[in-house]
Amino acid sequence: MTGCCTLPPREAPAIPLWINGRPVLAMPTMFHEIREAATQRLIRRVPMVDQVLAATAVVNASQAQGLSPEATRSFLDSLVVALDELAAHFAGLSAVETQTHLESGRADVANAIASVQTLITQCASGSVSPNNGAGQSTLALAGPGMPLSAAIRLVLPVVTSGGAVTLVPDADAPSCALALAELCGQCGLTDGLFNVVYVEDPVALALVQESGVSQVHLFGPSAWAQRWQAAALNWAIPCELVLA
Repeated sequence: MTGCCTLPPREAPAIPLWINGRPVLAMPTMFHEIREAATQRLIRRVPMVDQVLAATAVVNASQAQGLSPEATRSFLDSLVVALDELAAHFAGLSAVETQTHLESGRADVANAIASVQTLITQCASGSVSPNNGAGQSTLALAGPGMPLSAAIRLVLPVVTSGGAVTLVPDADAPSCALALAELCGQCGLTDGLFNVVYVEDPVALALVQESGVSQVHLFGPSAWAQRWQAAALNWAIPCELVLA
């Protein structure tokens, strides 16, 4: 069960955003609450931030230097090892945030690791050619479902091609995205290439208009994606649906 609440910042412990390679503690007055379905125990408070703060992630993404081919391969190899070592932790996060069984969380992690391994194969074959330029910034919007594998599919193909991503996860599933961003940094990803912010739909729509955004990627259920694709008809930048 989820919902929104308005509380003084001092009474609202919240998970941080991830901007330019470090956690950013944001204490707005509006939080999205995540509660355990059976007990109503409060699990997370997610700070829904305004466009000004969210746009700092876009700016950092557009200015970040992409990885070299050698650094990309090293990063992906390290990430597979780290995800495998932390599989139980990520499976638990995934199961809690999607309110499913642990087995579903394990399947989500397995799908995520398989996606990284596919990227490793593509880099080795030359079908993915990273460069170390800056300025290719993607705004990635994740709908409900598969929080870790969704983040992997939205973020890693972009950064392994030399771009940067500002990820807006579903408000009910922020922790996998945040944990992945931190883990990517530990595995060698350059600061600013992977940012995480939590915003409501009107702010996400406004972020599309930020000068640093060159494209939008979507990942989510059909009805959710169709709504965003309809809005994209009025955008001056390309919008792509990332398939599961």
